[in-house]
Amino acid sequence: MRKKLFLLPGFGEDSFCFRELTQYLKNYELITVDYRPVLHKFSFPFISRNQFCRQLITHYNIQENDKLIGHSMGGYFSFQIREIIGSEICMIASFSDPGKLIHILPQFPRATQIAALSGMLKTNFLKNFLLNKIKDENYKNIQMAVMDNFKNFSNIQLGLMMEMNMEDYIHSDLPNPLRIHDKKDRVVAAPDQHYIQINGGHFCLNLHAEETYMAMQDFLN
Repeated sequence: MRKKLFLLPGFGEDSFCFRELTQYLKNYELITVDYRPVLHKFSFPFISRNQFCRQLITHYNIQENDKLIGHSMGGYFSFQIREIIGSEICMIASFSDPGKLIHILPQFPRATQIAALSGMLKTNFLKNFLLNKIKDENYKNIQMAVMDNFKNFSNIQLGLMMEMNMEDYIHSDLPNPLRIHDKKDRVVAAPDQHYIQINGGHFCLNLHAEETYMAMQDFLN
């Protein structure tokens, strides 16, 4: 019987964000987490990271001996889940300190949440504004897919996820988990803790999937 490996996408993402990586993960039973059924249990702004992650654990029956790979916000949730049940995790382009997030308006981080609640995140205007700043076409295509996927979430669901990003960093007495990051990531700043450097910006798992997989060998075995 294959071991379970839970894949937790980032903000507004879906299973497509793991598409390039999953070809290397055939020895596991892969379960991609969909946040929407659990977000549906909450009303804005009455949500906390701990409550949400406990609901994820229950909804997906995540056990201590299961492993989790989280991209971006998915790694943030994975870190909280580890605090609750002790699962082994891998964080890719992620954070345990929301202060590492690089907001569109750094002096006003709530602006991203307002954009989510108002539906602005789903507009072509904002998408084009952000995509025009990206020169690498492969990276741009992935970012475009993420922003196009926002339409699969309600504005409230996007706002609830942003609300959890406003919490304090997660205190932990557990060992530093496997962190994979690119120091040039312009969405999440590099962690203060030890991490494995892999190029590709925020989407190293897509643009350098094999290298990302190789960095996970000890974690996967």
